[in-house]
Amino acid sequence: MRQKSYCILYNASMQTLHIALVLEDMFPDSSGVSRSVQMQIEELVRLGHRVTLLAPAVQLVPPANAETIRLPSYRFPGLPKHTRIIVSTHALAKQISRKHKFDVIHSQTDTGAVRLAAHIARIQHIPHIHTFHTNMAGAHSTAPIVAFLGSIGYRLGAYKLRRIRGSTQALATINRAILHEESPLGLFDWRSQALMATSVDAITTPSRYMLRYIQAAGASMHIPNASIPTGYSRSFEAIIAKTRRKRTSHALRFVSVSRIVKEKRLAVVIDAFRQADIPDSELVIIGDGAELAALRAHARGDTRITFTGHVGSQQEIVQHLRDADIFILASYRFDNQPIVITEALAAGLPVLYCDDRLDVGLHPNNSLLVEPSCKALAAGMRQLANKSTRHRLSVGTNSVFRELSPEATARAYIKLYRQLLK
Repeated sequence: MRQKSYCILYNASMQTLHIALVLEDMFPDSSGVSRSVQMQIEELVRLGHRVTLLAPAVQLVPPANAETIRLPSYRFPGLPKHTRIIVSTHALAKQISRKHKFDVIHSQTDTGAVRLAAHIARIQHIPHIHTFHTNMAGAHSTAPIVAFLGSIGYRLGAYKLRRIRGSTQALATINRAILHEESPLGLFDWRSQALMATSVDAITTPSRYMLRYIQAAGASMHIPNASIPTGYSRSFEAIIAKTRRKRTSHALRFVSVSRIVKEKRLAVVIDAFRQADIPDSELVIIGDGAELAALRAHARGDTRITFTGHVGSQQEIVQHLRDADIFILASYRFDNQPIVITEALAAGLPVLYCDDRLDVGLHPNNSLLVEPSCKALAAGMRQLANKSTRHRLSVGTNSVFRELSPEATARAYIKLYRQLLK
């Protein structure tokens, strides 16, 4: 796709950009995308830029350091509680554009947000950047029927985006050497994301593998792109600095923070915890979602396992991390860059995980990678029951402050914005 020139609208010497960020998750919320956007707003404003947040009006708490546009939205049954679909009509884009002028627009979710941003970009003749946070192909093994229906809707959304953009670029042939693990439906989803990638001016992903897979699915290597990991937020870091452990028991505590959905494989976590059978240990599962009732039933009778339900505030999440000893993530071939991993590392927690594609912030000096089986996770839990092993990995978590600083994340985005505006 030929890169458009926006030099008529942009003075290269301009220091301050007006950046529009568009998302469909309720804001603020404990979801990874919402927390990522919170961090971006903090850092972009801190670097002297002007930010406008476009987000669902439902339960919206406007950030103090950014302008806000409240968007109409709706919710389909079965969607996560924090997720809406914003209205993305051309009429709404025109209405917004009459009152607000942006230098760039950056969409953060793949349904209404990316389409509304495309309309606004076309009306205002500004570059449109899209970040892919979600691995659509990751749900087929755990929820095949729902994932299949989602795949059809997602492909239709990709076609809608191409029509808005007026994109006619053909996709390249799928690189099956890179996508050899993917099922036919998985390839279908990656192809849909490649279609979306050809309908915006630039794409970013938090993880390197996600960008590589979208390109392997047929998106041109010439589309401006960047893998930009999501850094920890300064507000989160400040809460960590002033939060101390409250619990007084000496039990070894494993903690999981995520949406309670099949893709997170929390039933496997429960089974592995029981199989590990570590004396004086406990498991705390934080989050809400469609599988919560089933998981409670699965864990019934085991007093060592606690479910907190939804936890919305950063302070509460930090307190739970401070009161834990090990963070565990059992998702496999699903996640992109779970921001909670960054936050767990920032809180000094070693991470036990099983997906070797997760390539942001995790190293042998701060985490333990095991096979995805229940047996391997149980063995990993027993290995981390060793106090000296945990201490060594906990010391290694300091690397997150070098690798995933919020300023580095924001500067990488600014570099991409300016590249498009030249």
